[in-house]
Amino acid sequence: MCIDANVFVSALAFDGIPERVVDRLLAEEFAHVTGDNILAEVRRNAVGKLRLPAARIDAVLDDIRAASSVYRPSGRTTYIPHQKDNLVLEVAFAGSCTVLVTGDRMHLLPLSPLHGLIIEPPAAFLKRFR
Repeated sequence: MCIDANVFVSALAFDGIPERVVDRLLAEEFAHVTGDNILAEVRRNAVGKLRLPAARIDAVLDDIRAASSVYRPSGRTTYIPHQKDNLVLEVAFAGSCTVLVTGDRMHLLPLSPLHGLIIEPPAAFLKRFR
């Protein structure tokens, strides 16, 4: 499975469902794939927009890397017009994911299913994987 940056950022900023998804990832309850692009977006938003401490974010990102297979997307694949989300999809497909967890209602959630990839919000993921 792959977790989109917006879920990680929500988990860092708030208690709740996204945090529970990330906790399960860090407990290595499932195989996880991420990308350098996803992790960079998490850092950029958590530190730049939310003003969370960089050292804390870097430590969490190190933990995510340790619990994940990390891919570097090429950017040569186009599924939709939104380039950042194309990179997320490329990472998910490169890692042979069957699930992408995201809160992106505009670009990603409407695509589900896409070539066998279930794209769902954190609550739906947790409901299926209790």
